[in-house]
Amino acid sequence: MENFDIVLVGAGSAGCIVANQIINSTNYKVLLIEAGPSDNNLTIQVPLGYGMTFYHKKMNWNFYSEIQKNLHNREIYYPRGKVLGGSGSINAMIYARGLRSDFENWNLSKNWSWENIKTTYDKIEFAVNNKTKRLPSNKIPVNDISKQHHPILKNFFDASNDFNFTFNKQLKSSIENQVGNYNVNIFKGFRTSSSKVFLKPIKNHPNLTIFTKTEVLKLNYKNKKIISLDIKHKSKIISVKPKIGTILCSGSIMTPYLLLKSGIGNASDLKELNLPVNLHSSHVGKNFQDHLGLDYLYKTFAATLNKDLGTWGGRIKSVLKYLYNRSGPLSLSLNQGGGYVNWNSLDPHPNIQLYFNPLTYSVSYKNRRPLLNTDKFNGFIIGFNSCRPKSLGEVKLKSFKNGYLPSINPNYLSDERDIHDLYATFDFIRKFSANKNISNIIKSPVNIDPLIATDYELLEHFKSNAATIYHPCGTCRMSKDIGTGVVSDKLKVHGLDNLWIVDASIMPNITSGNINAPVMMLSHLSSKIILEELKQQY
Repeated sequence: MENFDIVLVGAGSAGCIVANQIINSTNYKVLLIEAGPSDNNLTIQVPLGYGMTFYHKKMNWNFYSEIQKNLHNREIYYPRGKVLGGSGSINAMIYARGLRSDFENWNLSKNWSWENIKTTYDKIEFAVNNKTKRLPSNKIPVNDISKQHHPILKNFFDASNDFNFTFNKQLKSSIENQVGNYNVNIFKGFRTSSSKVFLKPIKNHPNLTIFTKTEVLKLNYKNKKIISLDIKHKSKIISVKPKIGTILCSGSIMTPYLLLKSGIGNASDLKELNLPVNLHSSHVGKNFQDHLGLDYLYKTFAATLNKDLGTWGGRIKSVLKYLYNRSGPLSLSLNQGGGYVNWNSLDPHPNIQLYFNPLTYSVSYKNRRPLLNTDKFNGFIIGFNSCRPKSLGEVKLKSFKNGYLPSINPNYLSDERDIHDLYATFDFIRKFSANKNISNIIKSPVNIDPLIATDYELLEHFKSNAATIYHPCGTCRMSKDIGTGVVSDKLKVHGLDNLWIVDASIMPNITSGNINAPVMMLSHLSSKIILEELKQQY
């Protein structure tokens, strides 16, 4: 198969944007390959349906990490989107730019200056609310749905005010302590992913071919170029030969996995698996970062969303509300309030991301925590994760039957600075939950009481119950040379002439908040950089 100029691997938050930019800016013929199915599924379209995608076998990779010795030898469940829209089709839809300080390490050239990053955010965003009638083309809706958030959030904001935290409606770009309502990618009661905004308008373009339910088996290498891809499509093995090149947009786990399977990675690791070394690139799969977090659950005297989602009567009313005018709990994300706090941080920027959610759900069982298994009592959550964890993990290969699977090792809490941030958070939670605006609505803690428990007990509880916040990144980091990373500031793989990477794996460091917004930003900016290079060469 030789009638394509460019092959894109992965149709997630990144791949959909890259496809859009190439199709709308050039005459190149593009093949977009996605391992999963279409995103025309009700559980994806209905915002609160994301809880039902948490273990969905057809649209989720359902990964597990390797045993984490610092989390009491637990395997951590890793849901990843395997569907058009990728993880942006199964996430909680929070849109968080991150803080300006998050991008200081990205500035390898003027391409990645803060001015360019901020301009790109402004270019792809469109502020909407319940009065917005129409969404412009190629714009991600950044929806302020604070008026629909539960009244109990007032207690969170009043307590935050007592701590002199700034109320910042957008929660973006600054470094001071700040709280606000999380904005979401929801429009008119429906999830609005990168697939819906950027891929849907070009789906029928004559220069675009989309293969879903298609596996990329291997990249074939010769003379510093990827000459072909072996793919499995409709049960047949096909060789695809792009005339110009290949762009990997498969995410922080599957992108390094595919590189390693193709002999691109650390030579010693490849030799251990008896794989040929086509390109020694020692940082492939390294620099893995992720947010690790925990929820503190509280029973409350006040009515919360548990009343709407934890009883049959409440669920029926919620469904009717949604069917009638796309409103109510089903039209929202469960993550409603939060912010960024510097609490005894070792850095000059916030070290704690907060979540204040007006409901509680079941405690983990064998690492499983069904999001829609709402508790019968009224309750709320104060959740947190470290903003910029320092622990570094990796993605490797492990033998499985006649092939390989990705071996995911986040290496959580391996850096003592992350333990420092936990102790700082314990101190903050104690003081925050003791504030009259919070303590007055607490009936009782559900699992552990931070006001009574010692630091040691809270740390042990964290190690037994903490889970990923689903923000893996950095495994093919952008850097100046092959000695420090995998791709250049122009997204080209160091040592190769026609292979680029555009997804969360290229992030030099994790951002302070949810990473879907940074991924969409970097994808749009990367597309521009790649297209400028291609125009000069072809």
